[in-house]
Amino acid sequence: MSRFEKLFCRSLLLSNDVVMFEELVELGEKGLSEDDIDARNFRAKLLGLMYEDLLCVWFSRFGGYKVVGMDVRSGLYDGKRVAVDFILEKDGRLYVVEAKCWPAYLEGRLKKLTLRNIDRVRREFRTHFLNEDFVSKYRFEGRSVDGKILVWWDVEESEAERIRDELKLDGLILLKRVLNELKGNAYAERIIREYKEWADQLFNALLK
Repeated sequence: MSRFEKLFCRSLLLSNDVVMFEELVELGEKGLSEDDIDARNFRAKLLGLMYEDLLCVWFSRFGGYKVVGMDVRSGLYDGKRVAVDFILEKDGRLYVVEAKCWPAYLEGRLKKLTLRNIDRVRREFRTHFLNEDFVSKYRFEGRSVDGKILVWWDVEESEAERIRDELKLDGLILLKRVLNELKGNAYAERIIREYKEWADQLFNALLK
């Protein structure tokens, strides 16, 4: 059976089954074919292009935060410019946010944050954000911040409190849970449909 035939047969199977989106993007599961791995990597990259826009909806509609900045590159840590994903405000307090969408990165080895892989996360992340003094030394538009929040694909929930303590976090948010909670939300659906339209325009142009 050719690669095309395999993909076509798989698409028929998927159309008849209810598939959780995690199964479409996560790597690390044993027994996946080369086609499965390629497909999940591709879908994970697509998700990586839109997840921050979806997070904005969740922060404001579900988390009670005001999104003050997104992809912020003007903040200073120890006097040097440092990029962060979001600056949020809630109840007069400012929070710095770093968010990673890594369901397939390194073949899925870091998709779930655990006490066992924290050291490797620090090495791969390569960010000042995980430094213990980040909150005390970071400044946004001359203003100090009150805490930091990490968004990760998944977390070993029985270890979540100890992970927060180890990384000196004020919040640890599961991106996988966020995406599930956004299902049916009109604002999130509008964003998804817009990205889908853009992708369809490219695919249709390539096929003509």
